[in-house]
Amino acid sequence: MVDGTFLKSAYMGIMLTASTMDAAARSYTLDEFNERMLKIEEVDPRVKSYLYDIGYHRWSRVHATVNRTWTMTLNIAESLNAVTKDAKELSIFDLLEYMRTLLERWTNEKLLKAKGTFTFLGAKFNKELDDNRTLSQKLRARSVYLVRASTDHIYTVLDGVERYIVCLENKKYSCGQFQLEELPCAHALAALRHRNETYENYCSPYYTRESLLRTYEMPVNPLPDESK
Repeated sequence: MVDGTFLKSAYMGIMLTASTMDAAARSYTLDEFNERMLKIEEVDPRVKSYLYDIGYHRWSRVHATVNRTWTMTLNIAESLNAVTKDAKELSIFDLLEYMRTLLERWTNEKLLKAKGTFTFLGAKFNKELDDNRTLSQKLRARSVYLVRASTDHIYTVLDGVERYIVCLENKKYSCGQFQLEELPCAHALAALRHRNETYENYCSPYYTRESLLRTYEMPVNPLPDESK
């Protein structure tokens, strides 16, 4: 993820808002991305050129060469630097122990959270699904809303004047959200409801409670006392 705040010094006080860059980075389609890049260009054309030189594939998920879902950073080292800044003055041994203790705590917390989750998906992903389900129910309440089957797995979802195509077989949706997040969006849920089918087979297997339990089941063991 590219942080827009650094542009303040580089461009003589012109600071790109983080929300504009975040919206561009998280765009689901090229049309959305290009529209938001035009807004960035209006702030300063040099900013757009700078982001182009970095490479869109490095920070925009619609250009990414792999599916990044909600992971918007490529540099885990920067994330670790942020949480270990208070330990940088420690000796090498103490710094490594600090980081081991940190990973030990994180792993245990996430394992306990997974064990305390009783839904098919992990808590974070289940919340996202619930939000999408709420949006889908709001669509259903509209008088201009219609789901029409083209084939057994291709559906057209009409929402007023807007038309959305959902392919359940390939888990794709014309707005890009279904395939990038690997979780049924509001219109995909509408198609599933029309088909009388549940969502479980249309979520990434990595989002499930069972996958999270397997991820964190290997503990980060404490080190023995060197004096004993």
